[in-house]
Amino acid sequence: MTYLDATYGEGGYTKRILDSANCSVVAIDQDPSAVEKARQLSCLYPDRLSVEWEQFGNIPKLKRTFDGIVLDIGLSSSQLDSNRGFSFQRDAPLDMRMSYTPQHGALRRLIPANIIVNQFSREKLASIFSSYGQERFAGKIAFEIEKRREQVSIDTTQQLVDVVLAAVPAAYAQKAKIHPATRVFQALRIYINDELGQLQSALAAAIEILNPGGRLVVVSFHSLEDSIVKKFFRSASQQHERQHYMTDPTSNNGANDLAETSTSVFRILTKSAVTASTIEVEKNSRSRSAKLRALQRIV
Repeated sequence: MTYLDATYGEGGYTKRILDSANCSVVAIDQDPSAVEKARQLSCLYPDRLSVEWEQFGNIPKLKRTFDGIVLDIGLSSSQLDSNRGFSFQRDAPLDMRMSYTPQHGALRRLIPANIIVNQFSREKLASIFSSYGQERFAGKIAFEIEKRREQVSIDTTQQLVDVVLAAVPAAYAQKAKIHPATRVFQALRIYINDELGQLQSALAAAIEILNPGGRLVVVSFHSLEDSIVKKFFRSASQQHERQHYMTDPTSNNGANDLAETSTSVFRILTKSAVTASTIEVEKNSRSRSAKLRALQRIV
């Protein structure tokens, strides 16, 4: 049995799979830091763990099939705690490129967040914040960015947080359940790394390289991602494979005795998204927004 961990991250899924069954795992990640950790782990599982530096949307490049595939679309703890600009709670250079680090270089060319914030038009910024962050004050924040960058370049996460706080009404910020900068940071990260496009590509490819009986498990962390997964699973579950059979095997009439039936190719294993329990959230607060959905290939 061979499984694919298409978003290695901290390696939690890979380690649990390898420790739970006599199997092998192919692990990929677009973050070079994660790939480096995965290669170190492979020494503990000789001939059972192979590692590739690749985007999860490019899994067809692996040119093989799998008995199970997992996609965890969220940021890893190490990414949030790094100095790469993913978190608004940590002052760092405004970058947000998942497939790049100064030490490892880049897997592909991406535009860092500071270039977008300082050079994109106010209209384009508002569109990004609204489309990818569902930010209700997208226009106000984009206007404030345009005004602020005329005075000084916005190159750090704290500078961007300050701009957002200046743009969002104080009364709303005080009552909000999340930090006012949350959706802006989310929107920039999704746009820069083409996360939604990568997810759509990965889903389409995953069901093609999944062996019969195999399962595709996807964990998402916000409504934009979960909506894509939910709709894709529903569409996949409606696929049918036509099968022809002889109504009377003893007959010599050939085609006249052929009948047709159809069998579902996929079935949804989760009627609704599975969320973290109260105990799990207490242990790991970042799991509170996670939603898990699973799909199985039947034939």
